[in-house]
Amino acid sequence: MSEQAPAPPSESPAGESRGRSDRLSSVLLRPLLAPFILLLMVGISIIAGINRTATLSVTVNAAQERLKLIEEVAGDLNSMENGERGFILTDQPSFLKPYVAAQASFTGHIGELRQASEGQFHRTNLRLLENKVNQWNSEAARPELAARRQSLASAVALVSTGKGQRLLNEARTVLEVMRNRETQRLNSFIATNNTSFLWTELITLGGLVTSAVLLLLTARKTARQVTHTIGALNEEARQVAGGHYRQSINSSGIAELDALTAEFNRMTQAIEQREQFLQETQAELTHTNESLRRSNRELERFAYVASHDLQEPLRTISSYTELLAKRYQGQLDERADRYMAFTIGATQRLKHLIQDLLTFSRVHHMDRPMSPVDTAQLVQHITEELGTKVMRASGSIEQGELPVVNGNPELLHHIFLNLISNAIKFRAEGRPPHVKVWAERDALGWTFHVQDNGMGIEPQHHDRIFDVFQRLHGNEIFEGSGIGLAIVRSAAEQHGGNLWLQSVPGQGSTFSFTLPDKGPSTGKS
Repeated sequence: MSEQAPAPPSESPAGESRGRSDRLSSVLLRPLLAPFILLLMVGISIIAGINRTATLSVTVNAAQERLKLIEEVAGDLNSMENGERGFILTDQPSFLKPYVAAQASFTGHIGELRQASEGQFHRTNLRLLENKVNQWNSEAARPELAARRQSLASAVALVSTGKGQRLLNEARTVLEVMRNRETQRLNSFIATNNTSFLWTELITLGGLVTSAVLLLLTARKTARQVTHTIGALNEEARQVAGGHYRQSINSSGIAELDALTAEFNRMTQAIEQREQFLQETQAELTHTNESLRRSNRELERFAYVASHDLQEPLRTISSYTELLAKRYQGQLDERADRYMAFTIGATQRLKHLIQDLLTFSRVHHMDRPMSPVDTAQLVQHITEELGTKVMRASGSIEQGELPVVNGNPELLHHIFLNLISNAIKFRAEGRPPHVKVWAERDALGWTFHVQDNGMGIEPQHHDRIFDVFQRLHGNEIFEGSGIGLAIVRSAAEQHGGNLWLQSVPGQGSTFSFTLPDKGPSTGKS
């Protein structure tokens, strides 16, 4: 066999096509390099400007918060002074309430200011302010109050020395210095932020205009080179879109478009394979969903049957234990009586637990037909329902403005009943419970609030109390199953809303939940 000489590289069609493709690729990409770099610089400038603005915004918010606290401290000083002067003028103890309340509020606001303070200047003035106010309390206010309890003339004699007024004026002077300092810093931050924003805006506008001009020139230069190829590509893509997945797009001779063509061909093959896979998966998913629906129905039936079977022997145990206790009370020893009492208490707790679990199951899985609900009338009915508990606790329920909403009556009843009854149950020692219920309107719907003056909840427990069986107190202190708030959260979420808590230990709690105008997207949980 004779050996054939290889063709020279210049005569190779593949090599010639590859070289032409590389040249065209270079022609297409090179003009885009300058606009790309410019846009990248604009993007970096925008990100830097946004970061500066965000940082300054945090600083501005902190300064505004300190200014707000300074104004609140000034209000505390006025309240203390007015309360003290009112008592001196009238000798009425009621005038001392704002004086005492303002002292506690002043201490709290000073603590917040100390936490929010920045720099030694601020902390020094805080100490000076606190010392002045303490000096006024110890050297002027308390002696004047004590003198007034003796006689008006004695109090007037102390007031006329002007010492108390001088100390308060010195305290207000310190506050004014702090206020001016924060105002100056705030104005400086705002001016810096405005300057940064202006420069960012100018750089962005200039960069975008320049990039637009360069891109326009590039587009005009390259349009003629790619129009024919893109037209052919679009025509073949329409064929593929019509269902001809095995359509193959020919090479264009441009590296970028050839790469896109290859990926497009692979994509059509993948689409064909995935359509077949999706059909198989859809059939399997339909079968699985039907199995899940059957399983859910069986679980719900099991829950109701199991609860009934559990309650029947429980009622028997409870009834016979109570009969034993009534019949043999005092005939056995003290330990036997105590054991029977323990048994009766345990059966009652288990009964309530089963009932609460059934309620939670019904709330979580029940159908949710929505209808107009008058929440004012609903809360009034719950108030009457809890009347005995409220009366025993010497409590009160204040009902504010409440709307008619589109919701599920049973779910809303669970929400208000649990929140109001908890507010009565977890009351502060030595203080009759007072519950306030009201609603506020916003752009998305209604926000309801249930506020109490009870014992409050520590911040670390705010999230976990909404979980099932999460209790903060033992049964020997407060009865309950730890399911009520989980029911409330489930009912609120099934309306498409949220539930949250704000609480101050020792002062009370406010539970809030939303009912959006657009209800839940499905009819079953």
